[in-house]
Amino acid sequence: MFKIFFTIIFSFSLFFMAFNPEDCYAQRMKKSGGNRNFQKPNTDRSSKKTISGKDFKTKDKGNRDFKDIDKKNNDIRKDKELKRNDKDINRNDKDFNRGDKNFNNDRDININNNTNVYHGYSYSGGHPYSYHSYSPYRWGAYWHPAGFFVATMFTAAVLISISNQNYYYYEGVYYSPSGSGYVVVQAPVNAEITVLPSDYTTVIVTPTTYYYYGGVFYTLSGSSYVVVEAPIGAVVSNLPEGAEEVEINGVKLLKYNSAFFQPVSQNGDDAYEVVKVQK
Repeated sequence: MFKIFFTIIFSFSLFFMAFNPEDCYAQRMKKSGGNRNFQKPNTDRSSKKTISGKDFKTKDKGNRDFKDIDKKNNDIRKDKELKRNDKDINRNDKDFNRGDKNFNNDRDININNNTNVYHGYSYSGGHPYSYHSYSPYRWGAYWHPAGFFVATMFTAAVLISISNQNYYYYEGVYYSPSGSGYVVVQAPVNAEITVLPSDYTTVIVTPTTYYYYGGVFYTLSGSSYVVVEAPIGAVVSNLPEGAEEVEINGVKLLKYNSAFFQPVSQNGDDAYEVVKVQK
């Protein structure tokens, strides 16, 4: 009887020992070769701290407040952007000032060379200014601009003598002997011809009627047509090759054979008016 009672007590002891967490943990540590002076793992989170050092147990159990950090980041970013903008503005100002300096230099060069800017001149015209690009015009196969060279003269050319200078005229073009050939020149004033080219146009500047061809103006004198200077107020549809663009008081004009032409619009078409330019 005593043996039976002892066996029952011993069995219950083994049962409780088998389900004791501390003993089981100790047994596992012994078998794994761990430190014998082990302690029970602390499962109480009340004494633990986060990586940042903040206790789990705080009055604020919610998420961390990042408003201050975000505000500081925004301030830093805005400050950097302002500094970068200031640098860009300063750089743009320097580029602009440098551009102004170059522009002024170019203007001075043009004025000194008297090529593009007629400084100190003024002009007057009878039609409203209407800028349009300059497109040189050709008057047929036999028309050539000033400076064009030919080796032989046309057999039908007319010899004209002005101030002891000989010229040859053919189909609205005037030639002067040059070396081994002939070069096209501007029409000499007072030169007379008896027949005008077939596609000439008439220009009326009251009370005079002018005849225009190839950049040259003529008036009728008896049975001849006489080359004259471009009359102020005359409006023509085309200018020949060789016209030079000039600027007077901020307005772009065209200069051809000592005459100045203002771009205008006549009946909706591009045209050029001879204007008076004076100092």
